[in-house]
Amino acid sequence: MKRGRRLVKLLAVLLSICLLFTSCAPAGVSDEKSTDLKYSQEVQNLEKLCKVWGYTKYYHPAFLLGQKDWDKELKKLIPVVSEAEEEEVNNILHEWFVSLGEIDYGNSESITLPPEEERIEQADTSWIREDYLGAELTEDLSQLGPIPNIDRSKSPVKFNQGKYPDFSNEATHMIFNYGNMSNRLLGLFRVWNAVEYYFPYLDIMDEDWGELLAEYIPKMLEGRDQKTFELTIAELTAHLQDAHVALLDQKVFLNALGKYSLPVELTQAEGKVVVQNVFGDTCPLQRGDIILKLDGVEIEQVIEERQKYLSDSDKERIVPHISSYLLWSDSQTMEVTVMRDGKEEVLSAQGYVGAFNQKKKKTAAYEMLDGNIGLINPEAFQEEKLEDIMQEYKDTDGLIIDLRQYPSNGELDYLASYLKKEPTVCSVIAFPSQSIPGVMVLEEQSYGGASEQYPSYYYEKPVVLLMNEESVSASEFHVMILRGGENVTVMGSNSHGTDGNTVFLPLPNKNVIRFTGLGVYTPEMGQTQRIGLTPDIEVHPTIEGIKEGKDELKEAAVSYIQEQNAK
Repeated sequence: MKRGRRLVKLLAVLLSICLLFTSCAPAGVSDEKSTDLKYSQEVQNLEKLCKVWGYTKYYHPAFLLGQKDWDKELKKLIPVVSEAEEEEVNNILHEWFVSLGEIDYGNSESITLPPEEERIEQADTSWIREDYLGAELTEDLSQLGPIPNIDRSKSPVKFNQGKYPDFSNEATHMIFNYGNMSNRLLGLFRVWNAVEYYFPYLDIMDEDWGELLAEYIPKMLEGRDQKTFELTIAELTAHLQDAHVALLDQKVFLNALGKYSLPVELTQAEGKVVVQNVFGDTCPLQRGDIILKLDGVEIEQVIEERQKYLSDSDKERIVPHISSYLLWSDSQTMEVTVMRDGKEEVLSAQGYVGAFNQKKKKTAAYEMLDGNIGLINPEAFQEEKLEDIMQEYKDTDGLIIDLRQYPSNGELDYLASYLKKEPTVCSVIAFPSQSIPGVMVLEEQSYGGASEQYPSYYYEKPVVLLMNEESVSASEFHVMILRGGENVTVMGSNSHGTDGNTVFLPLPNKNVIRFTGLGVYTPEMGQTQRIGLTPDIEVHPTIEGIKEGKDELKEAAVSYIQEQNAK
């Protein structure tokens, strides 16, 4: 499926008029200048360069075989294309394409493409046409692809285990000059193209990825330091609405939030931001407090400001994802307005420098609950073997698997062989095509049933999978793997809606941006990203329950198992 794109072709406002209003402005670029720059010929030229370079980067043998340095080629082009007249750009890019040499992949075998019904086209290449590129450049690009089976050891993207995109060949620099326009645009163009060709969910974004390019080129031209460079990348990728997205080194982002954070854990209950846990003895906040304001600013406004740089699937359920970024301030003494027992109170709380390292109580990988019900805590798995646990649980009256937690290893996959008598298709995975960048290839995934590799018994008692908005990625995938069992019930609330393996794209300045690299669908090709999985039985925490320290979802699961056994 292709996404329509509109080329930005509006006349620029006279720079002299803009300067009349900006000559006395502080350092930075005014809104008037930003608007002028966004629709300038320079931005249109750079937008075209980004698209042509990215398409060529992922298709041309000169880059795929490591014969040419794709970054150096781009940095040579940026100043030339940036200053060119509109009618010169296509000729410049045509001459550059020819300079890359013949399109020869060497002795290589072609890759058999799956039928169209087993593919999803994500990248938009509708811009490869004569009225935009001219006849010669259009003909150049039309010579590329499909790519045969080649040695990708020096390519911009490799594929681990034959399926998972790997960007580890992207160059980073010990010294990165943020004042250099070409360096900054290299970072932007690298990210934009990696997402364009290897992000599986472009079709369900609220905004068009192609149109965002023209918006963020001016932002990258304006910024001249690490802060604006990294925050521009964060702001752009926030539009992906993918909770996997994050800069791995968050120092710049956290400094933008403030120097200090409060030692509390927040959650969402009854539509409110609620304190779930307080760490240490000095913080005046309490479990069950409803957060109303931070330093006099409504918490809804704080959330909105944070969302600008944090990618997430659903604005209505964003609190679990961004909760650790909410109570930050430049002032060590923070004023927090809360609702406690129906009364509004203003509390003065002391923050900690940087992120507060909360030490949670260690949880056992498995434990026996009252009523002879076994509990499995997936995040606590260390050396434990699921086979040993299930032997111990063989005569229990029920089983709870807490998938509000993130599984710590792959042992939990094995649980499907106990809960399903036969293998069943639990999901369809969209892997990136090696032959056609921007195309995802569909493959069914099955789990369950005993085998020589996974000898097991069939567990006949009721099983409950716990799930809520904090069930993300591997937690969600394990719900999909396990819920097909005959006696399995999923209880809680919708999962987060962020599934698929993550990929890591190095930025030129040594930071790394992470995003989802594989698509995950239900066996019927239903969407999971952004909407999450639906429980069989809905159970939501209450503010009163949080205040009392209850785990209402776990309590409901125990009651349900006991009811099923009483029938």
